[in-house]
Amino acid sequence: MSKNICIFMYKEKYILWKVIFMYLTWNCSLNIGIDSIDNQHKELFDCLEKLLTAIEDGKSNDEVIKTLDFLEEYVIKHFNEEEKIQNKTNYPLLDIQHIQHEDFKSDLKEFRRVFEAHGGSTVLALNIQESLVNWLKNHIMNLDKDLGDFLIEIGYNK
Repeated sequence: MSKNICIFMYKEKYILWKVIFMYLTWNCSLNIGIDSIDNQHKELFDCLEKLLTAIEDGKSNDEVIKTLDFLEEYVIKHFNEEEKIQNKTNYPLLDIQHIQHEDFKSDLKEFRRVFEAHGGSTVLALNIQESLVNWLKNHIMNLDKDLGDFLIEIGYNK
């Protein structure tokens, strides 16, 4: 392989990673107006960024698994707390939220299975970005924004 092709492939990969991380960046348009939930959403973005960085940097499988472990635990914690608030306040879309949360957890488990079977790769990172990051942004911008509006309307902000 010539030096020019290697440089091009390096630049192409670098640009690809910059696009992934730019898309993963938290911005205020994702705030739902409930501080505790917004802070947890920011932490979820940080966890996903750490996972993608570990894959990009070619970290050992053990390090990527530790990052996945933390992400899975944090997702469960966040979804449980969010659903507890929804249950406590009789949020009318709790069932839909719960189904979507279960889908996300299932997708995360599938990414773990793929990683454990095949290791990390740019393709895996792209799939994580395409699936998990897109899901999270879409979920926040739609269902969680509705939840935020509902909670603010009833005076809840803990």
